[in-house]
This record gives sequence, structure tokens and C-alpha cells, in this order.
Amino acid sequence: MDAGDYKKASTCYLIGNVFNKGIAFLTVPIFTRILSTSDYGIVTTYNSWIGIVTMLLGFALHMAIRSSFIDYREKVDEYLTSTLLFTVAFSVSMTVIVCSVSVLLNLSIPFILILLCMLQSMSSAIIEDYSYYLMMRFNYKFRTMLMIVPNLLSVVLSVLAMLYVFNTNRYLGRVIPTAIVTLFFGIFLVFLSIRRSGFVFNIEFLKHGLKISTPLILHGIALNILSQSDRTMITWLADASQTGIYSLIYNFSMIATVITTSLDGVWVPWFTKQMSNKGYKEINKVAVDYVNLMTYAMCCLIMVAPEVVKILASKPYWEGIVIIPPVVLSNYIIFVYTMYVNVEHYYKKTVRISLYTAVAAVINLVLNYIFIPYFGYVAAAYTTIVSYVVALILHTSYAKKLRPEIYPIKTFFVALMHISLFTVAFYVLKDQAVMRWALMTVYFFAMLFKERNRIVEFFPQLKRKR
Repeated sequence: MDAGDYKKASTCYLIGNVFNKGIAFLTVPIFTRILSTSDYGIVTTYNSWIGIVTMLLGFALHMAIRSSFIDYREKVDEYLTSTLLFTVAFSVSMTVIVCSVSVLLNLSIPFILILLCMLQSMSSAIIEDYSYYLMMRFNYKFRTMLMIVPNLLSVVLSVLAMLYVFNTNRYLGRVIPTAIVTLFFGIFLVFLSIRRSGFVFNIEFLKHGLKISTPLILHGIALNILSQSDRTMITWLADASQTGIYSLIYNFSMIATVITTSLDGVWVPWFTKQMSNKGYKEINKVAVDYVNLMTYAMCCLIMVAPEVVKILASKPYWEGIVIIPPVVLSNYIIFVYTMYVNVEHYYKKTVRISLYTAVAAVINLVLNYIFIPYFGYVAAAYTTIVSYVVALILHTSYAKKLRPEIYPIKTFFVALMHISLFTVAFYVLKDQAVMRWALMTVYFFAMLFKERNRIVEFFPQLKRKR
């Protein structure tokens, strides 16, 4: 791939992620108005289980797909098919077992939810595996389509089902269409893979994949705890209204991660290739641009956040504006430590990755249990920062042992100073919108001027227009 292809891929991923984040954020008012609080709670709980069960059924094999492009460069198609067939076989077996047990034990959970959860989780694992394959192949057009189309179909069909099909138990109108759409795409991708490589089930590939990915199941579950436990514990130790406020601010702060999620699809395969070629200087050079871009985005987001929240949410949610800086900072720390996790993953140190993330998750649970009863959702915002800082320290120290010259600490020092100063400015100017927006505007153009030479390097056509 040349520089132009990287830009096209980045743009496609940005569009896909903006669409998905946007539709998730903007459809919340629609679903909360159609569904009762009870039905909405069932849907939310169901979705949280999908994340965990997907990790268990899929064995986090999408992470092994990345490594197959290093260890089995000429056989990645066969590797993918073997992985997908294993996922299908294991998932179907577990679905039969789980559904049988649920019937025998006469569980209070509706059988249809258990069945759909298993099938949707299997399909989600398949889609995730295939998505990583497309990412490493730089097939950004198909991958972007895979990001947008299932989500769009699920939302449209769900709204229609809830309005015109399900007069009672409307949660099924959200759950069933989403599960069917996901299952359709999962089956389609399995057949697509078999058509390309033939019906291949190679035990060697499976052993390689499971050796890398199995430890990452704990990592995935720990990440779910880090991202989801706050809301569960706020409801348990405080009240549901505080959970609603916290969730809104948390979801808003995820806007900035659209950039990282988009660029990650280009960064990971490029980083893997550079590591294989020992291009450490080039990695460090581009990492500075990557970090700066995220820093500028986070600083601007902090400054404009209060007004955006007031536009998107009703007045009862506005009190949550005070936790915007710590929540945004948490997302920034995730971005930084993920860069070091990529180093660990390149060297297949998946046990360490899982261990360090699990330590951070346990710390998060303990701190939440101690402080939420006293300080409510505000405590959750700051305990999350502490947990992610612990994860950052652990991952950074180990990655430095593996490859000391990657990502000098100074790469992040200036960036953290920027965010710290803007956090202080946020609280000083919290009630002075004009001053905040003026500061953001000056900062934006100042950074644009500072980075003008690098911008021209990435977009040489701008130089010709000057």
C-alpha cells in the first residue's frame, strides 16, 4: 500500500466509525421512547451478555488472525477458514448444551433470549474474525461495508418490528431483528471464506490460534468489566438515575475514540509490517503524529462538551458535565496503553496482556465498591482513571523490556501537559461558554499552524494549491 491507500483506508474507517457511533448515540432517544424502562433494561442487559459470550465462543481468535499474517503469510485464507469453522462447531455445540440446561433447570430467563444470545454471539465472533482479516489485507472498502450495513439494517428493522409487530414484549422487537441480521452476515462470511480457500480445517492453525488467543479471553472480559462495571455498580450502590447521567457522559466521551478506532484499522497492519522490518524509527516518527492528533481532538472535545451535552440531553443530565474531563482522560489513557499492548501482542505475550488488564479491572471493582456509596457517579469517573493508569504503567513497563526503543516516554509527556492544562481551563471556564469556545478556536488554529509542514507531507496536493 502507498500513502494514498492509507489515506483512503483511514477515511473509510472514519466514515464507518462515525456512522456507527453516531447511530448508536442518536437512536437512544428513539428506543427509550418506544420501549418501557423494563424492556429497555432487558435489551441493555442482553447486549452486555453478547459482549461476554462473543468473547467466550470466539476464543478471541480475531487476535490470532493478526499473528497469522506474520507466521503463515502464504496461508492466511486457509487459516481464516479453519478459525471460522472451529468457531461454528464449538458455538453450535455450546448452544445445544446451554439451551438444554436452561430447559432442564426451567430458568426464569426466556428461552428465546438464551437461544438468540448464543447465535448472535457466534455470528459476532465470526464477523470480528473476518473484520480483522480484512483489516490486515487492507481491504478497507469491504471492511467499512461490514461496519455499516449490519448496524443500519438492525436499527431499521428493529424500529419497524417494535412499532408494527410486537405490541407486547417489545424488547423482542429490538433483539430478534438484530440477532437475525448478525446471524445472516455471519453465515454469509463463513461461506465466502470457504469459497475462497476450500473447506479447510487445519489442526496446526487451530493450535497456533488458541495458543495466542485463549489468554486474551481474560483480557476481553477484563475490558468489559472496566467499561461496564461502573454503570452496574452505580445502579447497585447509588441509584439508576445516576447511572443514566454517567452513561450519557461516558457515551459522549466516546466521540473522540472514533478517530482512534478508525485509524487503528490502518495503524495495526502498518505497525506489524514495520516491526517485521525493524522500522522502529519510522514507527516513532509516525507515532508522534498519531498521538498529537488524538491530543488535539481530546482537548477540543473537552472545551466544547458542555454545550454539546446540553443540546443532546435534557436538563436533568446536565449535572454530569462536571465529569467530562476525567472520562475523556480515561479514553485518552486507553489509547496510549493500547499502543504498548500492540508491542506485547507482536511478541505474542498474550498472557501478560490479560494479566495486566485483569489487575486493572480488579482495582476498578474495589475502588468503585469503596467510593461510589460516598460520591456516586463522580467517584466512578475518577476510579476509572486510576485503574487505566495502573494498566498503562504495567503495559508500558513490560513493552519497554521487550523493545526499549519503541515509543519514547517524551512522545506522551507534552501531550499529557496539553490535556492537563485544558482540564484546568475547563473547570475555571465551565460556565463561560464564549471564553471556552474562543480558547478552543485559538488552540485549533495554533496547532494547525504548528503542524503545517507535517500536514503538507501527508497531503502534498495542498502544497500545489498554495
